[in-house]
Amino acid sequence: MAILDRFRTQARHKHPDAAVRLAFVEEIPLEERDLLAEIAREDADPRVRRSAVAKLMDPAALAAIARDEPDAQVKAQAFEGLGEPESHAALDLIDDAKTIVGIAKHASRESTALRAISRITDVHALGSIARHAEHEAVRLRAFESIDDHGEILSVALNSEFRDPTVAAVERISSRDELDDIAARAKNKSASKRARALVREIDDRLAAEAAALQAAATAERDAHESAEAARRAAASAAEAQAAQAAKAAAAEAESEARANEDAERRRAEDDAAARRREEAAAAERARTEAAQEASRLESERRDARLAELADEAAKVVATEDFAAARRQFALVRKEWNRVAAAGPADPAIALRYAEADSAFSARDTAAREADERSRREALTRLQQVASRIEAIAGRADVSLKSGERA
Repeated sequence: MAILDRFRTQARHKHPDAAVRLAFVEEIPLEERDLLAEIAREDADPRVRRSAVAKLMDPAALAAIARDEPDAQVKAQAFEGLGEPESHAALDLIDDAKTIVGIAKHASRESTALRAISRITDVHALGSIARHAEHEAVRLRAFESIDDHGEILSVALNSEFRDPTVAAVERISSRDELDDIAARAKNKSASKRARALVREIDDRLAAEAAALQAAATAERDAHESAEAARRAAASAAEAQAAQAAKAAAAEAESEARANEDAERRRAEDDAAARRREEAAAAERARTEAAQEASRLESERRDARLAELADEAAKVVATEDFAAARRQFALVRKEWNRVAAAGPADPAIALRYAEADSAFSARDTAAREADERSRREALTRLQQVASRIEAIAGRADVSLKSGERA
């Protein structure tokens, strides 16, 4: 019996080799939802489950997988296949904190990742999301929720993204920590900003030291001048000695007060200049951050539109036109949604327009062919009916002539 078992055909989705099962999933038609759902739930290999989830078009099955799947990437793939309301509903049913953190980091839909963050309170988890999440808005939201100095320093040192890292550097005031960030930060912008802050601290300390030294020198000079005046008054005539000494002392005191007032005004002017410079630097940083965010958003939008243009071109070449029509409707809907957020790259827009025109032409041709087939069939039926009516009206009709008709 064991020998015969070797020759029996084994179901490919039960094959022990994960590569065979993965290849089988790629061949399964989209209509085989039950089989795809079974593989997405039960296969032992996360790669096979991810491939099945990517082809599964059943929202209810995707929601169950998003809720129960242990692998974070498979779970994120399931969330991507869900609509936004279903994705949020599935997320609300998850209680495992580690899974929620994984969704916040890896979910392809930004709104789902942001909803996951709203359920996270652990400062270390928020720090990890601020360092590693795929969406800029998610990283910034996580960072804004952090009030732990150690986690802020960790974001400044270890995040490879510019958006939370530079903001973290701005919240560091220790010169030693800024030196450490300048030397070891993974993000170049963070290192550059840390070095600039260190220079500002050094310049401020140097200016304060110079101001203190100038005040001490002025006080010493004033004291020496007053002392000289007193010695000169002592050598004067005995009759004028007391009054001369008093006048010299008054003059020295007045000069000292004048010097102190001048130094105080200089210190105030320097402090005001520093504040203006700091405010200008902060405004430049905010402007640069906004420009960078806009650039990144434009790049992400163009990348997604390029993917959609490529996918549209592939759909146009699909032989199964019914499947192509459904797929192209999904591509067109996604294109309109993404393109509504801002202008597309002209080359990408042209590629999509060409694919759209080709699909429309193919759709029109298919409809015309179908209409032509219907008209031809109707014409044949009318001709047959006419022959039958002509024979039926004859009195001498025979069985054989009726069969020929």
